[in-house]
Amino acid sequence: MSTAIPSLAQIVPEASKSASSNNTSRIARIVEDVPGPNERMTNNLIRVSATKTPSGFKVPRYVSLKYSTSNGRTGPSSKHPVAWQYTRRGLPMIVVAETETWRKVRDVNGDESWMKRRLLDGKRMVLVRGEITLRAKPSSNSRKQATAGKGALLALEGCDTKNWCRVTDLDTRITGYALRSMLWGAAPL
Repeated sequence: MSTAIPSLAQIVPEASKSASSNNTSRIARIVEDVPGPNERMTNNLIRVSATKTPSGFKVPRYVSLKYSTSNGRTGPSSKHPVAWQYTRRGLPMIVVAETETWRKVRDVNGDESWMKRRLLDGKRMVLVRGEITLRAKPSSNSRKQATAGKGALLALEGCDTKNWCRVTDLDTRITGYALRSMLWGAAPL
């Protein structure tokens, strides 16, 4: 028997309103959909070893949002305006730069902003890029455990060399295997 894992209605960060020079509010940009598995993703990442970062962790690396509301700013201080307000706990992000207190992160759409380090969690989460079937074993012939819709968030437990990843839905506690290409946040950096 398989179970459907619900995807949340809001699947990507929501643009926040920011004040422009004439003091009128405007939306930063239209919210985009989760990139599908056939869309080319560019990395443009600068690699820094763990010994050379303030946190002691390598850059780039994956993190997730710790809270259901988190502000991404245009620069590394509270005085910088909010560029994005993310309203989804567990949303995966990529740390692309850091200071002692701030992390520059990239979201699923490629947008970058600065967040305080306390807003981020080291827990690996992935975002489903299209409806998937979770399998009991890392094989397309294996028994179906559940289905997960586009935009569902799953905890990433690890991936093997054949590009199958073990994931868990934290609400239902259903665990299964899915192809890495269908999960944003599972690709090697």
